[in-house]
Amino acid sequence: MVKYTQKGKPEYAIKMAEDWLDKHPKDTAYKGTMYEQMAFTYLIWASKENARKEELIQKAVEYFEKEISVREERPVDIASYNAGRGFEIAGDLSTVNRCLYYGKAIQAFEKEAPYLQGESYTGYGKTVPLGPVRNENEKALQRARQKHEKAGCKAGE
Repeated sequence: MVKYTQKGKPEYAIKMAEDWLDKHPKDTAYKGTMYEQMAFTYLIWASKENARKEELIQKAVEYFEKEISVREERPVDIASYNAGRGFEIAGDLSTVNRCLYYGKAIQAFEKEAPYLQGESYTGYGKTVPLGPVRNENEKALQRARQKHEKAGCKAGE
């Protein structure tokens, strides 16, 4: 997917992911990752194609929502943070649904916060300090709130 996207052929990257999902319908371990990759590919595509920009942004948002919906909740998981960043970028790119996308970013960052409590997380043989991750999520939340306000959005939008 990355090679196609780098070569300016995002439609091939998306097709590759769709084909993989079709061939592996029961492989839930990677489904969220595929959705996330497709979503970011759509955002990259949208940033370079003005004629279909809003349509491509909407597709990205749909895939971020799918990513969140299939992720299994774990003690520590940054799926909501990644989706939040995607929603924030969608808001930055959009001229039509900026408030909606910034609102979704705020919700995603707020949803992430409870997963980042404590000093560290140990999994898969590694211990990761949560302070820096928690700080980054908080910065992203504040940034999204500022963008939401600056765009003239109302609470709940």
